[in-house]
Amino acid sequence: MTFKPCSLAQLFDPPNDYQGVFGWICGYSADAAFLEDAAERFSGLTKAQREHQGRIMLAVLLDPGNPQLLPSAVPAVLHLPIKSSPLPFLLLHAKVAVLAFEGAGRFLLRVIVTTGNWTRQTLEESLDLAWSIDVEDKPSQSSRQERTDLAAVWNFLAWVRSHFDTRPLELAVDSSNESAGAVEKIAAWAVQLSTRHRGYRSRFFDNRDASLLRQLPDLVKHHAGSTARNYLALGSGYYESAQSGAPDVPDSIVIDLKKHDLLTASSDRNLFVNPRACQAIATGRAALEDKGWNIRPARAPEYFGGAPRALHAKFAFSGTARGGSNNCSSPWIYLGSGNLTNPGFKHKAGANGNLEAGVILAPVNLRWEEDRDSEPTSVITNLLPVHWDDERFPLPPLQPGDDMPERDVAFAAAPVALFLWRETPDGSLLVPQGEPTSPFEILDPLGRPCHRLADGSLTWNSARPRQVTITWSAEDGERRADVPVIDHYGRFCATDLPVLELEDAWIQLANFPMPPDDEELAGGDATTSIDGVTASEAAVQGRSSAYPVRRMMLLVEDIACKQVGVAQADWTTWCNRLEQVLIQSKDSAVVTAFRTMELNPLYPLLQASFRPHFASDIQTSEGLRYETALSRVIEAWQLTDRPVLGVIP
Repeated sequence: MTFKPCSLAQLFDPPNDYQGVFGWICGYSADAAFLEDAAERFSGLTKAQREHQGRIMLAVLLDPGNPQLLPSAVPAVLHLPIKSSPLPFLLLHAKVAVLAFEGAGRFLLRVIVTTGNWTRQTLEESLDLAWSIDVEDKPSQSSRQERTDLAAVWNFLAWVRSHFDTRPLELAVDSSNESAGAVEKIAAWAVQLSTRHRGYRSRFFDNRDASLLRQLPDLVKHHAGSTARNYLALGSGYYESAQSGAPDVPDSIVIDLKKHDLLTASSDRNLFVNPRACQAIATGRAALEDKGWNIRPARAPEYFGGAPRALHAKFAFSGTARGGSNNCSSPWIYLGSGNLTNPGFKHKAGANGNLEAGVILAPVNLRWEEDRDSEPTSVITNLLPVHWDDERFPLPPLQPGDDMPERDVAFAAAPVALFLWRETPDGSLLVPQGEPTSPFEILDPLGRPCHRLADGSLTWNSARPRQVTITWSAEDGERRADVPVIDHYGRFCATDLPVLELEDAWIQLANFPMPPDDEELAGGDATTSIDGVTASEAAVQGRSSAYPVRRMMLLVEDIACKQVGVAQADWTTWCNRLEQVLIQSKDSAVVTAFRTMELNPLYPLLQASFRPHFASDIQTSEGLRYETALSRVIEAWQLTDRPVLGVIP
């Protein structure tokens, strides 16, 4: 069999000719292994490149029972904490993402709804399902139904985000960080594309206002028709606790479907389970079978190979089977986060219900089994973990397994969400961004509180940190969290930068907007740091300083030719790159020669003819950002107030 659907991580791959810009991920849990895979796919950058770039590309909203994913653990990914508890739901269990991609003057948004967590276990051990759509900026490339779906998903994510502390992204605006622009860009795109068209209902739904069970029949009627089907399959990664007796949600689904004439009285009803952990199905098996349920083990499709996988997917599938025909008539599928439990499926979000979300799909041309004329993508057993062959897949003894663990809040918003790194003649400082919500302490590498100055900044007597641990008092006791640090280049939680010779500096500028290769970043954390730039004795000695004036003027000319063609949308990124790379070359042989000559060679770059028209002077924000970057470079080169090269005094 050649058919194999993409994995959950592969859904983060950009379409052809596109690149990832920013994305929001919502879920019950996530781990660094999965997110590292997703971030590399989404960004097209290795871990070292993302550490160097210092930009947030994926923001993660998880149930507060998850411990913090450290800012440095997965570069380009930021785990955001909840603002406060209690929340208006038991668990944040919905698993939804919106990813933004851009390319060749166009953009698209990808919606992902999945049954799986954002974890390595989902990729390697679980049977899970996912649904996705790409909504492009041109109406001809996306349907009204897809735009209606996107509108519902974006509304849901906006509501979820309102319960999380998004200050790290908002405060980055004042730090010239590219992440802030990306957040604003995806929001603008979503507003542009999110349209609820008359006569269309979203296939996506959530349980903020009503349970998934209550909404199910109407959505099935709207999207798949009002036919009474004669087959129903239900699957869940978790059922009611084994202590609760026979589960009632499967019967509740049947009752509602029959009430709305969507299921025949004599229907074939199947429950698919993980035999090693099916909770109340194990203890209530006899009662369920007496009511007409067939209990079957979930089946891993053949494309998984022989590795064992446990059912985690939550789904409902219904259709009509007719004797002698392989066609499945009037099918519909629910897949989502809601387990077949009372908190997951029968209650709306609140004191008794989790926050859940899913989709209702009406596939076409489905086949019950593979035959000569069927496409692999149309065969039900390729799409769902189901089967009807009890001889090949017998049901082993059922075990209840463990109940869902109860979790306290593990990651809540800290009094301060972000720090800026500043260096002064008297030492290094960490400057809180935004008004702190309550008193806090920063701990140094030895676990001691840092000294606080009158202006609220705190002294730091070690190498520049990528993140700092802070502690504060909350109602439930002392809390701690790791807060990202932005350096003076506007980089989030970034690694130190290696010293560059002038030729190496130009290579990094010439490749803009692509990041440096891994080889150019090697050793970034292995040496000491001065002003955020690492140095070693060999690097500082540099190459031969022959013809420093000629080499410098070639660099100035190359920069001018490059930057006049930089697009306005990329200008802030260019200024960040220019400032960062030139400061990395402050101890190069050529710059050292100019310090000896006491000449400032960068003055020509201030001329309007060497700049794009939108940044020709400081009357525009782009021009001001550019001149600020050059001023910082000249200061780092120790050539402030020195005579300029290229201008007659």
